[in-house]
Amino acid sequence: MDKVFEIGDKIELTPVKSAFSYDKNEKKYASQMLDYDDVRTAKIAAPVQDGRLVPLREGEDIELCFFTKAGLYQCRGRIKRRVSDNRVPALEVLFVSELQKFQRRKFYRLECTFEINYRRLSREELELREDMAQAKERGNETIVAACKKELEELPENWQVATITNLSGGGVRFHLREKLDSGEAIEVSIPLSMQNGVTPMKFMAHVVDCDSSDDTREKSTDARCEFDGVTNREREMIVKYVFEEQRRRMSGGER
Repeated sequence: MDKVFEIGDKIELTPVKSAFSYDKNEKKYASQMLDYDDVRTAKIAAPVQDGRLVPLREGEDIELCFFTKAGLYQCRGRIKRRVSDNRVPALEVLFVSELQKFQRRKFYRLECTFEINYRRLSREELELREDMAQAKERGNETIVAACKKELEELPENWQVATITNLSGGGVRFHLREKLDSGEAIEVSIPLSMQNGVTPMKFMAHVVDCDSSDDTREKSTDARCEFDGVTNREREMIVKYVFEEQRRRMSGGER
């Protein structure tokens, strides 16, 4: 198997029984590469949920998604035995399929609750953004500059919402209005990292927006997918998700 990952690379682990059922109840767990024999056997961190080890059995098959510098890769693995690595619970895993480039936009979803901001994009703004993108392709810097100036002059009506889960592919949040499926929005998410808060903005579109289960007030839950996210931006989200996962595992506080 080609060596495309490194020690310390983040891993998304999915039991095979749900590996191909990409619904809202799909179980995915965060892990990390601890050691690799450069052939077909790796040692990975045992996943933890709610402060407890996930009960994975010896001989059980799992799907592994590796977050590497070269992109996302996947393969199927089989748990050989439970071990420890410097007192850290770990799993010794045998790779039973070839490593392949992974293109899907399904990532580990972190359940979380904190305030974010969002705004709905007007038709005028969308048309200006499209004109600017086409001008960039043609190399017409004059039109690009004119579109950028008009965009800066447009009013931005930001609203407050409460995030409920976040992944490298999108976000779900709780809000007090109804958004339309397919509607274009921009979201501003403050990522609380180890070195401080990193505010990030993402373009997204609404996948669905349904009535909230919270009966105390009239509200909705919007599920959105990011658009045009760069590799660096997505890596920042994934880094935040795994930092937060580790913090919860250790019982630490922000």
